[in-house]
Amino acid sequence: MGTEISVNPDRLEDLANDMVTRLSRIEDEYRNLHMELADLINSAPPEYRHCFYHVGDPWGTGNQLTGQLSEMEIDLRMVANKFADADNLVGKLYKLYEQYGAVTALGALMTKQLAFYGLGFTQFIKNADGVFTYKHMAALQKVTDKIDETKKLGTMTRAFLSPLYLSSKYKDVPLADLVHKKIAKYLPDDVINFTNSSKAMYKGIRKNTLSAAKFKTFAQTGAKFAKTNVISTVALTGIMEAGGMGLKISENYAKYGNNPDVLKRENAKAVGNAVNNTVAISGGAIAGAFVGGALGSVVGPVGTVVGAAAGSFVGGLVGEQAAKLTAGIAEKGAILFKEPIHHGVELFKSGFVQAGKAIDTANKGIDMVNKQLKETIADPIGKVKEIGKGISKAKDTADSLIKGAKGFLGKKLSFF
Repeated sequence: MGTEISVNPDRLEDLANDMVTRLSRIEDEYRNLHMELADLINSAPPEYRHCFYHVGDPWGTGNQLTGQLSEMEIDLRMVANKFADADNLVGKLYKLYEQYGAVTALGALMTKQLAFYGLGFTQFIKNADGVFTYKHMAALQKVTDKIDETKKLGTMTRAFLSPLYLSSKYKDVPLADLVHKKIAKYLPDDVINFTNSSKAMYKGIRKNTLSAAKFKTFAQTGAKFAKTNVISTVALTGIMEAGGMGLKISENYAKYGNNPDVLKRENAKAVGNAVNNTVAISGGAIAGAFVGGALGSVVGPVGTVVGAAAGSFVGGLVGEQAAKLTAGIAEKGAILFKEPIHHGVELFKSGFVQAGKAIDTANKGIDMVNKQLKETIADPIGKVKEIGKGISKAKDTADSLIKGAKGFLGKKLSFF
């Protein structure tokens, strides 16, 4: 008996599409029956209307049935997608690339932070009581102070670092501190306060002197430390998820453009998943920054910053896994609003359709590459021989063309 099961993902998707079509017909049918029943009751003489009070309304029964069928369709399409992903060797390689890219981004951020501190642009100093303070390199402080003295130049420099630095929130923050935030992601005051409160809490735990006031200070400074990059984290995650959502919607137009019932559901799912992932991943990254920063503060403020970067990365991965647990709920919720979502998406239909054609072409190319990869894995020696034959045939064809060209030119130019 074989140990492998052969499943055609396309067949599963066809079944899911057929289920959506039938589901749409059932919805129309029970809504029409509901209206017809209401009209019948309203048209009956008042003295006989009570006869209809115990007649079952098709709305509730039909709604319950379509709800169950909708869940079945979601599960069926999810299975089809998992089989398709498992069968996609190129997709697996891309997943590896994504993970490698994330690790590289983390390493680049930490390297940038450590280089900034290593070169002494900002230094953290511990006083006799073990409390940290900070100071910037003299050259950095002097240059930024001079820039801040000129309003126009100061505004331009802050805008160059980040447009957010022009907001009232950062109006009174020294430019040198904003340079630190640009590199290290956090304002130095926030780093110092969180480091000091973390060390005070650890000391209180060790010596059994932890008080409610110390824990409250730790929670407050930690919350501010984590909130410092909430906007950037949510914005970055949201941009990435919006891009993925756009690609998915474009692919949906290419695949289901002639099946509006399926198109509406799949586009709604894409929007629901984007919102779900943004909330979960951003929340995980922010919580991870808080925990990582607290753990890293054991070795001082530099550890707080680097630990927050590592914690944010790990928290994002945890959030990504958590998002998978709530994906089904998000999809079902979004399907309830499929009509308004569809109307919104239709405003950009032409762009999605054009992008969908490009994605469809790319998918066909990926399918061809997958086929070649599987054939090579199944019979590597035979594939090499086949490639060799192809090269040999091309060489023979080229030789024949050259000989023919020589003969033709020899005859045509014989008068020379």
